[in-house]
Amino acid sequence: MRSERRCVTEPVEWWRAFGKQADAEGVSLSEWLGACGLANLPAAVVETLPDRPPVGAPKKNKEEGCCHDD
Repeated sequence: MRSERRCVTEPVEWWRAFGKQADAEGVSLSEWLGACGLANLPAAVVETLPDRPPVGAPKKNKEEGCCHDD
């Protein structure tokens, strides 16, 4: 299973609110955003998706690409 980084642009105030809620729920911002995304997918689609990689999973190599590596 591989994870892929994506650039997501939202207003700074949104990111602060997202981060505050993630902290309140005791999860990372990444995990919180993923859960929000999954909650908005049809159940039939969610059933076909792999589990989320564990926290601390190995990072991608720079050669594999990332929107922040420009």
